[in-house]
Amino acid sequence: MKHSKSDREEIREALGGKATGYTYADIAIWLRHADFEPPKKSSGRHRTWRHPSGRRVPLVDKGHSELLPVYVKTAARRILEVGGCN
Repeated sequence: MKHSKSDREEIREALGGKATGYTYADIAIWLRHADFEPPKKSSGRHRTWRHPSGRRVPLVDKGHSELLPVYVKTAARRILEVGGCN
């Protein structure tokens, strides 16, 4: 599945900005669209998404609470690395 133009812009904006206001659900959508596989099992609140290329994205599922910017930026970086925003 491909990202929409607005998704691509949002991912790049998150990487270049403060990356605040994003939830686990927001980032999960980005990762699914970039062909990352959802975690097979949960270990507490920590989830590791995997791409077929071997890239991994660790996240903390905080429900509807905001993720720390470091998690958002890591996810955005990995999506760009695998060509998920082309």
